Amino acid sequence: MAIRPSAVVATVRRVLLVAGVAGLCGVLLAGLALPVVAGLGLTARESANTFAEMPADLEPGPMAQTSYLYDADGAQLASFFEENRVPVGLDAIAPVMKEAILAIEDDRFYERGPIDIQGTLRAFLRNVEAGETQGGGSTLTQQYVKQVRISQATTPEEVADVQASTGTEGYRRKLEELRMAVQVEQELSKDEILERYLNIAYFGSGAYGVEAAARTYFSTTAAELTMTQAALLAGIVQQPVAYDPTNDPEAALGRRNVVLNRMAATGRATEAEAAEARNADLGLNPSSTPNGCVNSYAGYFCDYVVHELLTMPELGETPDERESLLQRGGLRVETTISPTTQLAAQEAVSDRVAPTDSVIGSIATVQPNNGYIRAMANSRNYGVEGDGVSNLNYAVDENMGGGAGIQSGSTFKAFVLAAAIDQGIPLNTSINSPQQVNLRVNSFTTCEGRIRSSEVWSPQNSTGSGAFNLRTGTERSVNTFYAQLEQRTGLCAPATIAQNAGVMRADLDDDGAVQPLNQVPSFTLGANEVSPLSMSAAYATFANRGAHCPTTSIARVLDSAGNVLVDHTAPTCEQVLEPAVADAVNSVLQGVMENPGGTGGQMRLEGGRVAAGKTGTTDDAIAVWYVGYTPQLSTAVAIADVEAPQQSLDGRTFNGERISEACGSCIPGPVWKQMMDAALDGAEELAFTAPDPETIQGVTVQVPDVRGMESDQAIEALDAAGFTASVAGDVNSDLQEGLVVNTDPGAGAEVPSGTNIALTISNGEPEVPTDDFTVGPPTEEPPVFGDENGNEEGEGGEDGWRDGFSPGELLPGEVQPAR
Repeated sequence: MAIRPSAVVATVRRVLLVAGVAGLCGVLLAGLALPVVAGLGLTARESANTFAEMPADLEPGPMAQTSYLYDADGAQLASFFEENRVPVGLDAIAPVMKEAILAIEDDRFYERGPIDIQGTLRAFLRNVEAGETQGGGSTLTQQYVKQVRISQATTPEEVADVQASTGTEGYRRKLEELRMAVQVEQELSKDEILERYLNIAYFGSGAYGVEAAARTYFSTTAAELTMTQAALLAGIVQQPVAYDPTNDPEAALGRRNVVLNRMAATGRATEAEAAEARNADLGLNPSSTPNGCVNSYAGYFCDYVVHELLTMPELGETPDERESLLQRGGLRVETTISPTTQLAAQEAVSDRVAPTDSVIGSIATVQPNNGYIRAMANSRNYGVEGDGVSNLNYAVDENMGGGAGIQSGSTFKAFVLAAAIDQGIPLNTSINSPQQVNLRVNSFTTCEGRIRSSEVWSPQNSTGSGAFNLRTGTERSVNTFYAQLEQRTGLCAPATIAQNAGVMRADLDDDGAVQPLNQVPSFTLGANEVSPLSMSAAYATFANRGAHCPTTSIARVLDSAGNVLVDHTAPTCEQVLEPAVADAVNSVLQGVMENPGGTGGQMRLEGGRVAAGKTGTTDDAIAVWYVGYTPQLSTAVAIADVEAPQQSLDGRTFNGERISEACGSCIPGPVWKQMMDAALDGAEELAFTAPDPETIQGVTVQVPDVRGMESDQAIEALDAAGFTASVAGDVNSDLQEGLVVNTDPGAGAEVPSGTNIALTISNGEPEVPTDDFTVGPPTEEPPVFGDENGNEEGEGGEDGWRDGFSPGELLPGEVQPAR
């Protein structure tokens, strides 16, 4: 049965006398929900009790805030937000803004309690007369409560429930908000409520809070708002979409003037001030707040920062939690990027490779003594779509937003060099290196033991035949030299050095896991696909005298209160290579750039600044590299056709220039030099530590005589003497099948500890002269160039003359090649 209006009013009067203001509030609120009260058959007293029993705790939690990334100079790099909000204190908001919002939303906010009794009574009587809820008195505190509940909603359905205004749920929602408003005013001061309201309210155009709104519409701050600006913002809050001045200027202007009139009527502005303000136009000076990396001056680096943040357990238990903190937590992320170095990197790679070229150029720079990433760029512009645009970062591994990697060419020879020096092989160790060698695959060992294969690997090069040592073989990038040196070191040691220095395969396995490097004979010639960042980090390890500092794009992460969550300012570096070994590597790679015939001679830095490096050109020139470093910076540059990774770069056009034969020294090398010269301009000139003579001379051991032994017995004896050993081939011999005929180096030879001893065994047939798979002793024959067209090598190989000298150039001790 419906409640008669007269009966309800009488009940109100009785409760007013008995229960006081609190009871009155409950009864009036029950009256606002008249249809529900009537439908449930509740009395006004029962409705008041129901109101009093409703949940009172609001528990607002932190408001969503904008997170910012900063470069090493403290300039803003990017911003991230789910809600564009910059919280500010009440003292950072112009007084006129406070007056405007109070005038239009709650002009007696400071004089009354949490419920507008007069407004509620008027709404109550209207509802009684209509027999349904048509409205209710709403204080600023109640509006704040509603805004908090909207911000806590995590799905569109939850938002709709909070905003419900009709039916039973709408009535209940209104009553709950009123009940919470009572509790809020018991816990917070009026100033605190006003401050929170101005920071949580939505002002349209994606701006949450008054500070973001001031920036969005007027390119100013909340502290500097004028009366006309404040009135416009205050008017938007009621209907942010309808009164958005960028969508409907006329509606926004009308609403602003309503606010100005209200300010005059409530004494918050004089009539003259209001009249002058009404005659002004909207005065918009909009500015957008970029969200994400697209508008950053270092988009690819920014993208890497985000990927790194998502790996940090300090920011949450899962990647989703960490991303939510980035989007809502108001983080301050201090990154490692150097604006000067980044600009130099971007200009250098863009000058050589255009965004719309069929190939892509990629560059990454690391500071050796702390692992800080100082620059990261690609020739294509960072973005989502368009010609010459990509959001795939080819400078990094796949798990950090990169591609499947780029075959590394002869840049991997540095790891075999390091392994050889570490094993005591002297730098003057000479190996006869013909144009082509035929090596049994089962003569190579990995971390799992000897490779089981009946295949033969036949690498070749264009550097000619002759005797080379660790210096000259590296300087001229002689493939057949390094293939045989790798036999001696084994594959495990170079791969372990590379991986400890930060190099893994760039692509992921089928389960999405990071993959170790493939240990195959062509390892030394660059068979693995890797990223420029990992190669830059590895060579930085040489520059840092064997201490590897894990790469990072982040110096510190602070929360919205200024607490440090992540601190990389004191890097934790690990010694992965003996300093003396790294010093020797630096000495050899320095010779690549400084000594006659070195493939890096064209990349010498301005003013004679000391640097070291290595070129890389893969088989058929499908990728070209230059990785080089000084004591302060290590930079890797790679160029490849990432969309057709098996297509040669020969004859391609690079930013308008056609290159007939691509090479490490003619495309990525100049990029590296341009970038490093600019980045290091004005920096202190430092030298590498001179190598220890004992290290570069190596430790020599006499090869024991194992002739006539079974091969397994011979290998065991050589292992015990400090060597590695493998069967290189078999020959006709009068010895029983399987017995060792001879070794290379031979019995009694003084050779470095760790050298691989090649065994030749008998096949049981009568002796017939043959040289199959047998490399003769070193000779003093000078190197002879191959043909001037530069014959290609085997898998992952490198065309030596392409990397710094042409076949027409004569070097000391060399003869004129046949044409």
